Amino acid sequence: MEKRDLRISGASVATGGEYRDVKVSGASKITSDISCETMSISGAITVDGNVDATSCKISGACKVRGYVRSEEIKISGGSSIGDFLEGNEISLSGGIKVHGDIRSNHLKLSGEITVDGNMECEEFYLSGAITSKGTVNCEKCELKIASSSSLGELVGSEIVVKEGLSSGGLLKSLFGGGNGQLKVTLVEGDDIYLENTAAEVVRGAKVTIGPGCKVKKVEYSEKLEVHQQAKVDEKIEL
Repeated sequence: MEKRDLRISGASVATGGEYRDVKVSGASKITSDISCETMSISGAITVDGNVDATSCKISGACKVRGYVRSEEIKISGGSSIGDFLEGNEISLSGGIKVHGDIRSNHLKLSGEITVDGNMECEEFYLSGAITSKGTVNCEKCELKIASSSSLGELVGSEIVVKEGLSSGGLLKSLFGGGNGQLKVTLVEGDDIYLENTAAEVVRGAKVTIGPGCKVKKVEYSEKLEVHQQAKVDEKIEL
């Protein structure tokens, strides 16, 4: 049996279920789990359940009480995800809150992002600010920090943390009131470059501690470079 499409607009309420294409706009609500091929949501939308789709695009003040799982996920605006995000390609922009884990091959974040769980990905790019008590585990990671951010642990093969740009496009001061600084308990990887990072432990093969960094302990096996405007309390060659 061929799946039907779902169209919702305005102040409407619909039940979940299995559909082909779903388009939702306005101040609408979906009352249960929904499964579809493509989903497009815009406006003040609430989904009282999980979302399974091949392609999922969300914009506006959207609240999903469950998880979102899709091959391609694009979320923008002031959205909240009650559980995990899982997809091959995930792009998040705006003020996003994810209450569970994020799992993706290619993850791109911009804006102010809060993640309650862990993050696992092959490639991770951030431009903006992030807050998470969990672990980021990735092969390649490039973070451009524009305002105060924090992570539990940052683990990967190639890790780069740099000062980002403000919303006005001007480079923030490396030493200005904590702006653009990443606080993290542990950074561990093969090739690590850090700017404006406050860390308990940095452990890697090739480690560069750039300007604005404050690190309690660095453990390295091949090479260590420390900028004159960085502070490292203890250096240990493995």
